[in-house]
Amino acid sequence: MTRLLVSYFLLFSLQLAAQESSILNLSNSSYYAYIIPHSRDIAALANSNPVGTSISLAWQSRRVTATESAPLRGKKGFRLAYTQFGNPAQLGNAFHLTAFTEPFLGSNRKLFVSFPIDAGMSYLSKVYHPEDNPENLFFGSHLSFYLGAGIQLQYKISEQFLVHTNVSYQHISNGGIKMPNKGMNFPSVSLGAGYYLQKPNWQPLLPIVNPTRNKMQSYKLFMFASFKTVPNPNTLVPLGGAQFLFTQSLNNWHHLVVGSELVYNTYKKEFYTRQNTSVQAWENSLQAGYELRVGKTSLLLLLGADILNDKRLNSFIYQRYGLLQKIGNKWFVAGTLKANAHVADIFDVRLGYQLN
Repeated sequence: MTRLLVSYFLLFSLQLAAQESSILNLSNSSYYAYIIPHSRDIAALANSNPVGTSISLAWQSRRVTATESAPLRGKKGFRLAYTQFGNPAQLGNAFHLTAFTEPFLGSNRKLFVSFPIDAGMSYLSKVYHPEDNPENLFFGSHLSFYLGAGIQLQYKISEQFLVHTNVSYQHISNGGIKMPNKGMNFPSVSLGAGYYLQKPNWQPLLPIVNPTRNKMQSYKLFMFASFKTVPNPNTLVPLGGAQFLFTQSLNNWHHLVVGSELVYNTYKKEFYTRQNTSVQAWENSLQAGYELRVGKTSLLLLLGADILNDKRLNSFIYQRYGLLQKIGNKWFVAGTLKANAHVADIFDVRLGYQLN
């Protein structure tokens, strides 16, 4: 699974690097967070406040006219962050390396809003150990998946120097690769500043002229793979499946999504086999949700309902969060996280193709 995480991040990073680069931006932030005690098992350790800092390298296009792949101003780049969880003995600290996209709203004004979306990996210094660290049920492995999203208020001191404050929601989980895996959710507030090496063009992009109608609807097919650990004794088993999505565009940014997902759940099959119980491993669910598309990068939020799930191990309703990156005109790479309420279930890597 570590190789899948690294492969997804490298593919996403290479695609970002291939975008039209122009004006470089350097920024730094410091943040203060609160751990959500989403489970009774981790409530005692959740009573701490993480603090951290981050640095980012990003680029912003010089283009004047909008296109369907870049309908609004924004920047893309990479972020390196450090978090101290407020409990060095049991929770330790973490380093995060992420790729991010950040669309702007009203960037021609002195004060404007942006929406950073991050996805990448975290290295955790303290994880669960049955003897040395038995209460840390947040993290089961040193390498985990990181996802963050927020809203940021930016103020221009000058055309090249900006200060900002941010409210964001951060999540760390290994997606069931190794147990225990309660995962950590920690909203944060931050203060920071950024500097552009050259003067950017802050004017709004000129609107798209006569957008083609055939882009209003799209059909995508994804194949995906993952791994999950069956406990007692710990055994890593593969999972796989397919997903079909239909997307109806509201405009160039906002899209409604419905779909269906078919999974062969090797984890559930092995779990019940150990109890001498037969089970149907195939699972099918219906999904509906929302896609925010910024250039060739999309944030996908889906609510799923199982219509076929023999001897289910989780709730009937689940959430799926995904980050998609378009490669060329038809192909996609993606990483998604399935969660039941606040508890992360599984992370997977996907390869998709647009059918129309």
